Amino acid sequence: QAFELATGDYLFEPHSGEDYTRDEDHIAHIIELLGPIPPHFALSGRYSREYFSRRGKSSANTILKDFLQKMIGQYLAEIQRELRHISNLKPWGLFEVLLEKYEWPLDQAAQFSDFLLTMLESIPENRATAAECLQHPWINS
Repeated sequence: QAFELATGDYLFEPHSGEDYTRDEDHIAHIIELLGPIPPHFALSGRYSREYFSRRGKSSANTILKDFLQKMIGQYLAEIQRELRHISNLKPWGLFEVLLEKYEWPLDQAAQFSDFLLTMLESIPENRATAAECLQHPWINS
């Protein structure tokens, strides 16, 4: 809701398509904005196989390969294989969205995106708590 208050737009506005559901489009928006969902987490849900292919599952070799690919910015192919029915993802990070679409000043986009990203971690245990969010520099500036 903070994004909506700051921009007037929804952070994610998924729609169903001919070959995919609204839920799968929502997941695709999340991946485009935040990057790949860790395979062990993506494949852990009851309905995960409806949305994700097994190719996303990690092994020791793929973890190293994924790490190296991410380090050199070539993880798009892995992201695209992650979803069963949506293959043309266009990564556009939150910081870049604020700069390019909303034309925010660099410092404001950096602080606000850093604030939001702490709450948008894929793994729930890694997300900021409400108390931690209240201590964020963006809130205190």
